[in-house]
Amino acid sequence: MRIPRWVPLRAVVAAAVLTGAVGVAQLRAADAAPTAAAAASTITVDTDRQFGTLRKAGLGTLFGVAAAPDTPRELMIASQRYLSQHQSAQGDASYPTSTEAVVGKLRGTDVKMIGRYNDLMGGWPYDWKGTADWYAKVDSATRSIQAYKDVLLAVAPFNEPDNKLQGGFAQDAAVPGTTYDEKFNWLWTQTFRRIRAIDPSIPIMGPNYEFYLGWQPALQTKMRDFLVNARNTGTVPNLIGWHNLGQSPGDVPETLSRYYRPLENELGIPGRPLPVVIEEYGSGAAKDFEGVPGSMIKHWAEFERYDVDHAMMGIYTNPGLLGNTLRRTSAGLKPNAGWQMMAWYKAMTGTRVDVSRWDTRHYLACDGVASWDGGNRTVQVLVGGEDNDVDVRVLGLARRGLTGNVRVRVDSAVWTVDPLATDRNVQAGGDWQGAPLNLLDSTMTVDASGALTVPIHRMEGYNGYRILISPAAGPAAYPTKYEAEQAQRVNAAARSGSAVASGNGWVGGIDFADSAVTFTVTAAAAGIHTMTVRYANGTTAANATHTVRVNGQPQGSVTYPAVTSGWANSELRTTTKRVALRAGTNTITLGKGTGYAELDFIDVRPDTHRYEAELATVTNARIGGFRWNEFPDKVGGIDFPDSAVEFAVEAPMTGTYRLEVGYANGTTATSTHLVSVNGGAAGTVSYPGTGAWFDGPTQDRAGRVAAVTVALTAGTNRIRLRKGTGYAELDYVELKKTDA
Repeated sequence: MRIPRWVPLRAVVAAAVLTGAVGVAQLRAADAAPTAAAAASTITVDTDRQFGTLRKAGLGTLFGVAAAPDTPRELMIASQRYLSQHQSAQGDASYPTSTEAVVGKLRGTDVKMIGRYNDLMGGWPYDWKGTADWYAKVDSATRSIQAYKDVLLAVAPFNEPDNKLQGGFAQDAAVPGTTYDEKFNWLWTQTFRRIRAIDPSIPIMGPNYEFYLGWQPALQTKMRDFLVNARNTGTVPNLIGWHNLGQSPGDVPETLSRYYRPLENELGIPGRPLPVVIEEYGSGAAKDFEGVPGSMIKHWAEFERYDVDHAMMGIYTNPGLLGNTLRRTSAGLKPNAGWQMMAWYKAMTGTRVDVSRWDTRHYLACDGVASWDGGNRTVQVLVGGEDNDVDVRVLGLARRGLTGNVRVRVDSAVWTVDPLATDRNVQAGGDWQGAPLNLLDSTMTVDASGALTVPIHRMEGYNGYRILISPAAGPAAYPTKYEAEQAQRVNAAARSGSAVASGNGWVGGIDFADSAVTFTVTAAAAGIHTMTVRYANGTTAANATHTVRVNGQPQGSVTYPAVTSGWANSELRTTTKRVALRAGTNTITLGKGTGYAELDFIDVRPDTHRYEAELATVTNARIGGFRWNEFPDKVGGIDFPDSAVEFAVEAPMTGTYRLEVGYANGTTATSTHLVSVNGGAAGTVSYPGTGAWFDGPTQDRAGRVAAVTVALTAGTNRIRLRKGTGYAELDYVELKKTDA
């Protein structure tokens, strides 16, 4: 992200939500009409082609750690390798994402950070105040880092200096040069020397351009001139770096292999090949990149292929969230699917093996990274990034000692998006998850050539997938997962022998009026739960349904969009429905509805969704961010008679619910909002004073929770909170059901 800490940005951009996933849980996504099956994409993993250890360059985030919000250290350790943070002036830890504010979280870990000096300049674009001011800041920053060099990867004197030095920089007669670029190259030399005068050893990274696409002649000339000046003045950076903020993951390999490396060799740059830092990567234009598993993996794959050393995701949401992979909850920051994908990647062991796409020029298609760990005889593959059927073909297994039957596990890091939100910004989705969704844990057979194909039918482009292939063994126990073939059946048949079914078994023949499958499930506490159903509907033409009864009481139905290539012996998909459970043991019965469907398993876990105010329908009020944040977090300015925020929420059954409202009221008096449900008056919610607003230094720690009881009908309901007395800001609402 190119915006420094001082400038707020309000950005609410609606993005299309992709639906119709297979092998994927969604948050009640709209049912899609069946379409003709496209040819499966193929990712080939060749375990005979090995390349040493994984670099894991992409496990970095810009401003990913903060003192406020208080980023959990253990979650950082498990998912990050690199951070890029605002550089502190000496003794100044006041800004929550500055180096001095976060150094304590990094010390004693394997996570390293880059300190960005340029952010001390202020303004956006940066406000140039002359050489004396800049030199003082450089000196102060360099003295600051002496206390924590052990956690620094490097310092970056400049950020996007190809265009962001403003405030009269280009016109400053005290800076030699006739062009902007000449002036910057001179300033680079002086800055480098000032850092070295205080610290002779700290690695220095640069130039850190915003744009470096080597095939564009003007940009290649800019890099050439920088390198020539640096070589001639003895100020060559220890690490070469730039930003890659385009949508295509192919920009970095193209520039690095065809333009930068040849230029470096041509000019005889000392220390070549210089380590490469992509200090910001990924595009924010479509609002579907930062922290999204299927978007990140395509960049990681290219970084591995082309030996990029370090990279940090650009920031398009808000700081302190490990690159949009944490979510605020009443119990603190919790991980989502993006964190799970990064944690999988960081935990990968063994030797990197070759991964190739079906189309090596199709940079926006599915991609992956893979390794072979000879110690535990396991192939590990991470894939994602395409809405299509994908076959992952793994070669050379026999030469790894894996022949005959092997155990295959497929887990999914599921990125949810609320289809009821007014702003369906993909990056704003990603509800927190306690564990990934296991899609498959079964036995498959390696073929005579020593290869095995693992089908992911159908891959959902925003999700991430992990495949583990290891010696034959029984499936693990998954506490939220319930196999259909182990459930109670009435006039339905348990079947076996499907390599794509979890545990190799499933239930079919749910074809008669009295056909039903009853699962006995356990809930730690009463409330709304998300039920994910893995199913097959091979009719190819029509959606099917099953009725849902919980503890004998009806709770609507679950819909199974038609698939296109068969029943549970060949293809399985997932769909979701919310259900209300009581604490302890519950029964969930899926009975014959319309059409025909087969069942593999259900997965039942507490619903973690919060309905965010900034994504709701806002009338005559102001969407804004918490203090220090550049992107929306809350709704304030609910100050006028017609000011309101309307939430679309889903109730699994008709009944009464507790609506919990996250709010701030910086006054000392109790304020109120008028509540309406589906257009009818439903009472008042009261907000006692909290002593601060969300834009204060405590951010959402200023918030409290108010509650009101509402009567809802099964399905979608619209809850409107309108200006009453006094003033209050809104963060979110949550729906609770305790009397199921």
